[in-house]
Amino acid sequence: MSILIAGNGIAGNETAFRLRSLNPDIPITILSAESSAEYDPCSLPYYVSGEMVREAVFRKSMEDYARQRIDLRLDQTIVSIDRSRKIATTGNGELIPFSKLVLAMGGSVFVPPIAGADKRGVFQCKQLSDADALASRTGSRAVVIGSGAIGIEAAEALLKKGFHVSIIELMDWIAPVLFDADTANRFASAMEARGVAVYTREKVLAIAGDKDVCSVKTDQREIPCDTVVLATGVVPHAAIARDAGLAVGKGIVVNAFMQSSDPDIYACGDCVETVDACTGETAMYQLKHNALEQARVAAAHIAGKPLPYRGAYAFARLHFLDIHAVTFGKTQRSTACELGQLEIIEKASDTGDYLRVIVKDGMVAGGQAMGAYANEIGLWMGAMWRKDPIREIRNLPYRYYGRSVGRPWTQRRLAQYLDAA
Repeated sequence: MSILIAGNGIAGNETAFRLRSLNPDIPITILSAESSAEYDPCSLPYYVSGEMVREAVFRKSMEDYARQRIDLRLDQTIVSIDRSRKIATTGNGELIPFSKLVLAMGGSVFVPPIAGADKRGVFQCKQLSDADALASRTGSRAVVIGSGAIGIEAAEALLKKGFHVSIIELMDWIAPVLFDADTANRFASAMEARGVAVYTREKVLAIAGDKDVCSVKTDQREIPCDTVVLATGVVPHAAIARDAGLAVGKGIVVNAFMQSSDPDIYACGDCVETVDACTGETAMYQLKHNALEQARVAAAHIAGKPLPYRGAYAFARLHFLDIHAVTFGKTQRSTACELGQLEIIEKASDTGDYLRVIVKDGMVAGGQAMGAYANEIGLWMGAMWRKDPIREIRNLPYRYYGRSVGRPWTQRRLAQYLDAA
């Protein structure tokens, strides 16, 4: 049996090295679209800002692959899959047979149809080659288009490099997938207080300049700049799977063992569509912790040690200088079209700490926090996983006395939050 893995990112590497630990003899080949060993994409903004040396972003060395007898082939991608013959064709025309194929190609930055997006001075910040270009970039004014995690991290990195930075967001508030408006507006205000201009509800019409960028034009203003970063969302690499006749929704559809609609083809990471671990709903959470767990499930199943995947969950941290925020589960916006009774629990301090908990049908469905309240967000996540009724926590009679009468300290702490909210 031979294993072919398409993708050398977090999911592909975790699959390969976990599988090697479970089976010391099985032939494993990884095809990488890039020209280096595995690196941590979350580290790239720190490399761009100069806080981290380039060598520190790598999670693996070429020697690691050789030591584990994993055949890593750089600058190669799959362009088609012959499922009946179990052969993958690469971009350079090579035919690679496989017994099991793992699709872990991740995703790429969605580039909207903006005039001038091909000018010199326009960058992305998702791959190492992007970070290399930004790390060596000199200039004075930068515009980041898009305000998700990648956009905010790129803005921070450029600010630390000495750029004057502006962020443009098409939606009503920044980080709209991660935050509700109240949390986002607090985060945006904190960013502005630290020197970043934040513009929401603005559509980018064009990137102006001759060959080099000189400004960004929106439907409301023109911002002079010499550098533009596109951070406009990530599109899963699922076209190859679709062309091969595999089931594809928002991403490649998989079962509890990370098998696609072809049992000999697995998928994991940012290119897959799976289920929400708490609700059982169809979900696509492109987050590192989900990619790692999905890869471990795929490796275990290939090795003959089935380990069902419980599902993905939404949890992310967002930093900007000294601002710390977290988000988990659903937002109020994502539950707006759902049936059920909704309650919002909020708590704020004079020092900028903020807590927002989304309660649906009497149970925690998600939440967001900034500052000190972010440090205890795990208590609310635990309540969501356990499906603790908010009513019971509110009615704990001993919460006024600070004494334990047999309930976990986590619930006593949540009761204190609810008292103060």
